[in-house]
Amino acid sequence: FCGVSMAASEEAAAVDVPLLPPYTDYKVQEDGGTTLFIIDPQVDFHPGGSLAIATANEDAERIAAFIRERKADIGDIVVSLDTHQKMHIAHPEFWVNPSGEHPAPFTIIQVQDVESGDWKTSDQRWRDWGLAYVRGLAENKRYPLTIWPEHCLLGSQGHSVVAPIHAACMEWAAHHSTTVTYVIKGNNMLTEHYSAMKADVPRKDDPRTSFNWELLGRFRRAGQVLICGQALSHCVAFTTRDIVANWPAEEREKVVLLLNCSSPVPGCQESADQFVSDMRSEGITVTTSDDVALPSRASSQA
Repeated sequence: FCGVSMAASEEAAAVDVPLLPPYTDYKVQEDGGTTLFIIDPQVDFHPGGSLAIATANEDAERIAAFIRERKADIGDIVVSLDTHQKMHIAHPEFWVNPSGEHPAPFTIIQVQDVESGDWKTSDQRWRDWGLAYVRGLAENKRYPLTIWPEHCLLGSQGHSVVAPIHAACMEWAAHHSTTVTYVIKGNNMLTEHYSAMKADVPRKDDPRTSFNWELLGRFRRAGQVLICGQALSHCVAFTTRDIVANWPAEEREKVVLLLNCSSPVPGCQESADQFVSDMRSEGITVTTSDDVALPSRASSQA
């Protein structure tokens, strides 16, 4: 078929190849190295995007410079990608009021708003879940439901990694002859997924929304995990809190927040400040990309 004989195909199939583990980009993680975890460094969170953070471009330049300057000593790069479609529980089209109007971006929908019928799901199928969801947010001590402008839609330019960070990551990958690991989050339309570790209200029918123990294990094998990206008040905060909650207390200094490489959503500086204060109290390392200490890969392999 297509110019290849059956005999040739059978011969190729018989070729002895080394036994490999299940496909994981064939990346061998070195225990004790440095992992850089960049949270949601996407176009829509940068100036010109649909949910822009004013200082995100400066953060991106610092992240990119850090990767280039320390690429020899960074053993692993993991990038989370906020990933939505138009119909999502935190987008306007998902909800409607008695007048048939969708909520404006940045509307806060509380439990009582759904219980009273001030807001209900546009699709009748999700009425019960809509109420269970806002109650679940309160029970899980997450933020109340915020309606966001449509952002990071799968397939759109806004979903892409912003250019400076993407270019630096590709240089790092070429330097090490390896791959960047991308973690998709937010692609279940029925729950928000601020944290890259788990959804705000996990769904029993979708294991992607449950806690990502495999990712945590990857971080635990590293000597340190450096966290940066967007936004300090939301996805960086909830991701870091979820990591720290499942990290041994005596080793929390290995979790490192690069404070000059992340910014809060406009109007959420107080929440970001509280998060940073909480993390200092938990014993993680809070520093900057200029001051963080990285062991050389040679010394980590010794």
